[in-house]
Amino acid sequence: MPGTGRGSRDKPKSTTQSKLTSFGAHGAEQPTSREANTTKDANAASTEANGGDVNNEALIPPSKDQQLLNMAKDEILGEIHNLKSEFTGRFDGVLKAIEETRKEVTECTERMAGAEVRLSNVEDEQVDLKTVVESLQTRNKHLEDKVVDMETRLRLNNLRLVGLPENSEGFDMCGFLESWLPDALELNPMRHPLVLERAHRIGPKRDTNTSPRTVIMRFLNYKQKEIVLRTAKTKKDIFYKNQRVKLFADVAMEVHRQRKQFDVVRDQLRKLGVRHGILSPATLVLTYKEKVHKFTSPAEAKIFTQKIQMEMVETE
Repeated sequence: MPGTGRGSRDKPKSTTQSKLTSFGAHGAEQPTSREANTTKDANAASTEANGGDVNNEALIPPSKDQQLLNMAKDEILGEIHNLKSEFTGRFDGVLKAIEETRKEVTECTERMAGAEVRLSNVEDEQVDLKTVVESLQTRNKHLEDKVVDMETRLRLNNLRLVGLPENSEGFDMCGFLESWLPDALELNPMRHPLVLERAHRIGPKRDTNTSPRTVIMRFLNYKQKEIVLRTAKTKKDIFYKNQRVKLFADVAMEVHRQRKQFDVVRDQLRKLGVRHGILSPATLVLTYKEKVHKFTSPAEAKIFTQKIQMEMVETE
């Protein structure tokens, strides 16, 4: 039986070997349930102990420095909050002002654009209107010249008598002139007697102390009017009862105004002894150094007259 006993003694040895092999495979032996419970109790006690310490620290009042620090911190945070609120309000106002300014700038830009468009249109219209105005001015000047010419032609049969005393004509101006003119001018007997279509004085009646009104007469025959005017220029001195009178051709008011602008120049020419005269409708003609000069502008005539005066002074 020795073999049987030996085999029974070998069995526990293999069991122990298998436990060692199992430990080697898992690396370390797992704790038992009793050991795990013991560890949990220890951890819980430790946690309770620590929690008790924290609560104890919370119950300890802060120091004076800590209180001042907390007050300063709260004050700084409050000021920061106030600055933030104030800055936010002001910033909102700035944004609002910027937005309003932007709207105004936009409106101004739109209005400027509209104004530029209107200005451009006005400039274009002005160019057209300028052309139209220039055309109308040219046409108006042409029409004015035609009216003056027509008025002058209508007055071709007229003469003006200046200096005739008031009430000399009585109640019949035409009859008085028809009988007085041939005698005053010493006209040669004509084939037909003078016939006036009408005659009258110009303007309202004046006082006896003032100069008499001008008499305007219209001849029925143009040739008779030319004979009377030519004879009056030749005779020069015409009198009515020792009162000197003058006869002039009747012209349009515009022509009379144009001729009157040469009065100053004509006075200077008379003083200088220069021969001169007026051509129809309003042209000054003078003769100097055997040359004939014509002027339609009073300014040009004045310059030329001053030149003549300087030459005469140098000659002297």
